[in-house]
Amino acid sequence: MRLARLGHEHTDWLSRLTEADPAHHVFLASLLELTRSAQVSSPSGTLYGVFDGDEPVAAYWIGGSIISLGATPRTNALVADMLNSRGRFACSIIGDHRPVIDLQRRLRWGPARSVRADQPFMVADRQPRVAPAAEVRVGDLEDVSEAYAAAVEMFTEEVGFSPVENGSAGYLSKVRSNLASGSTLLYTAERGPDGEPLPRWPAQNSARQVVFKADIGIRSDTAVQIQGVWVHPAFRGRGLAAPGMVAVTGHVRRTVAPVVSLYVNAFNAPALRTYAAAGYSQRGRFATIIY
Repeated sequence: MRLARLGHEHTDWLSRLTEADPAHHVFLASLLELTRSAQVSSPSGTLYGVFDGDEPVAAYWIGGSIISLGATPRTNALVADMLNSRGRFACSIIGDHRPVIDLQRRLRWGPARSVRADQPFMVADRQPRVAPAAEVRVGDLEDVSEAYAAAVEMFTEEVGFSPVENGSAGYLSKVRSNLASGSTLLYTAERGPDGEPLPRWPAQNSARQVVFKADIGIRSDTAVQIQGVWVHPAFRGRGLAAPGMVAVTGHVRRTVAPVVSLYVNAFNAPALRTYAAAGYSQRGRFATIIY
């Protein structure tokens, strides 16, 4: 076996594999839709193949994220050799549990910043048990202060460290970009369920706050992966999350793509119950390693 960059002649091969399971392979499908080629090398990353003779047997996107298709311990060994020779850099390894954990074990990079080894991968494929929340709407740039505060809290709570510990410009730009493209759905309020004013977050400069949010993350023509789902602590356990997710799922299906997926930490029992009520069922097991 050998590791080399994929060429344009491998585009049909990669397209067939992503089309066979659009929910699992939405990132690589979105990349192919953008570039129209498997030959991708840019400042944001490079698309590699592992070859057995002349034919590719696995693909790896290596950039700010490392995402694979068809990975096995044998193909991971070649990729790990290359990554170890480069040395540690800031990235996330994301995807099916076994290949991700196997690749991490082969890296001589020291401890990861965050390890989420058990993340049920879920797809909206059943009738939800609740009605959609009418209050959920598409956010816009007028919501940037509220959306940024909620996004910072969500990331810090979920991952274990702040996304703005080294400065806010990059993360604020990401929040703005999501709002500008209509990719953030929100439910905002000025008061909690008890009628009392909501306390402000450190990044918040308005009495209005986000009490539910979700982002339309990676997308292709056939599938979308929802990211950044968050409920304000004052509203948790109040039956908001599942109707919110039903509203998000319906919006995505109407405007973006028919297949809607997400992944969640296995220890987050309330979230798992929420997604089940919203019509999602488990289709696999992901892992996320952050360096």
